[in-house]
Amino acid sequence: MEGRRRGDGTLACVAVPIGGRVIVPFVSLARRSGMLAGSICCASLLWASVALAHAQLVGSSPQSGSTVATQPGEVIFEFNQSVGGTLGAVRVYDANGNEVDNLQVRHPSGRQSWMGVGLKPHLQAGTYTATYRVISADTHVVYGGLVFNVGHAGAAPRFTVAGLIDRNKAGEATLLAFGATRFLDYVSLALGIGGLLFLLLVWRPALRASAEQDDQWVGASHAFARRLRALLIAAVAIGIAASLLGVLLQGAVAAGVSLWSSLTGTIVNDTLKSRFGVVWAARAMVWALLGLLLLVARVGRAEPVPALRPSAKGDPGEAAEVPLRRPAVLVAVVGLCIAYLAIAPALSGHASIQSPTWLFFPADAIHVLAASVWVGGIACLLFALPAATRALEGPQRSRLLLAALARFSPLALACVLAIVLTGVVQAYIDIRTFEGLFHTTYGALALVKAGLLVSLIGLGWINRARVIPAIERLVPAARAPGGAGVLARRTIRLELAAMVAVFGVTAALVAYTPPIDVANGPFSTNARLGPAELELTVEPARVGLNTIHLYLIDAATGTQFTATRELTITASLPSKGIGPLPLRSNLAGPGHYVLASADLSPGGAWALHILDRVSEFQEYEREVHVQIR
Repeated sequence: MEGRRRGDGTLACVAVPIGGRVIVPFVSLARRSGMLAGSICCASLLWASVALAHAQLVGSSPQSGSTVATQPGEVIFEFNQSVGGTLGAVRVYDANGNEVDNLQVRHPSGRQSWMGVGLKPHLQAGTYTATYRVISADTHVVYGGLVFNVGHAGAAPRFTVAGLIDRNKAGEATLLAFGATRFLDYVSLALGIGGLLFLLLVWRPALRASAEQDDQWVGASHAFARRLRALLIAAVAIGIAASLLGVLLQGAVAAGVSLWSSLTGTIVNDTLKSRFGVVWAARAMVWALLGLLLLVARVGRAEPVPALRPSAKGDPGEAAEVPLRRPAVLVAVVGLCIAYLAIAPALSGHASIQSPTWLFFPADAIHVLAASVWVGGIACLLFALPAATRALEGPQRSRLLLAALARFSPLALACVLAIVLTGVVQAYIDIRTFEGLFHTTYGALALVKAGLLVSLIGLGWINRARVIPAIERLVPAARAPGGAGVLARRTIRLELAAMVAVFGVTAALVAYTPPIDVANGPFSTNARLGPAELELTVEPARVGLNTIHLYLIDAATGTQFTATRELTITASLPSKGIGPLPLRSNLAGPGHYVLASADLSPGGAWALHILDRVSEFQEYEREVHVQIR
């Protein structure tokens, strides 16, 4: 691309040269990098195409509640799709809570939708509990379990399925670290993607339109280039660190251990075989590739962020136009990297497996891209542009500020529209019901995010309606930004703070299972029932006959609650005026009641009313709401 000077003396192109000795190896590196980036993207997309849906347990061996005559060789859980797992993905315990499996977790018969573990030899007759903690296709950890008997039923287990799962789950520190890592991942995407596109779509056109033949503009362009280069380097560093930490933390959560305990070859290797591991490891490679390109450009004096340079003639106050060559293959490599980073969250999350994927996947990618462009642009306006304006006199400062804001404002508006539209699509697919929106943590976080976006729209309106017109009036008068510049800084800071909060809410959202996925599996909940802890499951939570398991645990000792004299359970569907209908329960063991054929028809929000009478004069009651599809 050749630089030309317009008739008014301003620069038609702003660039720095790339020496001939640098171009050849740089192009070679770019071509190889392009092949690598393309391979990474294709591999991840190919891997993504095999995902089916949210993992659900469809069977087991032995079956839940069954009694087998002899000890089985292994316990197997069968799912409706391929699942991943790490050390401890399946565990088996005796009645005292001692682990009796041989730690050899595997996919029996090579079936990726099965997960099993062998048992230690010569187990005694009695009751055993098996639990699973596997990685679903949407990268969330799915867990559950069953109780079975060998030979005959023995002493009631001291721990329930839920109690054993909780005993082997990652701690709060690990979960918080995972949330922080996701937050940093979004920050890196904003700085990297947003910074590069701000350079292309805002800074270069703004500088081209406002720069004069003056050494001040040379200094201003170099000051901006240094700041933006620092932001891009920070994006690369944060992106690599967040990607690697994400892989380790995913392994820790899946195995139910701490971050430090996950640093084993087995856990890391198993995690890297999962969808999450593939996508996040590839993302670390893409970030490293971008960092390498920045390093090579810097070492070869081929500045990745173009800037003005003094005239080669040495005439004071004159800026030179220098031809700039950007190899097409290099542009393609950077474009591929940006594209992969934008779709990576969709590849490793619900968007690539939740129906309808043809709509959800592009909506998620556009959402990430728009948010990154918006936040990255705000970061450039707040941290890089002031370095340039400080190098200029007041009138020139107003010209550059106006040129940048006038170009970023319509871009930000387009991003807002894209974020709102795709956000509505995502919310509908993930939530779909008013109950899921107003009565779940996921829905509450989605509402908070929507509120923050509304505030951002208001701040954007202030910039468009007040700041830009005010600066437009200053430019013809050759005046400094003054109060308009102060207002611009304040609104931009508030926008950045609000978007940081949005990133935090989004990181929290990813940690929760969407209501639509919760609604696609068996229902399970814990609640307090007087002195007892109630654990209730409804399978399959669909219209028709359902099996309800109800466990009562002494809240003080953790043992089975056996003080119940009579347990009465009724079901009602208030929206249809149905019920209360009595449900018959059978005592399956100490503190364990089974309702084998509970007819819950039609679908809707059913209310299960549980009345536990412990003496002639004392009883406790609890109501549990179950969504039946």
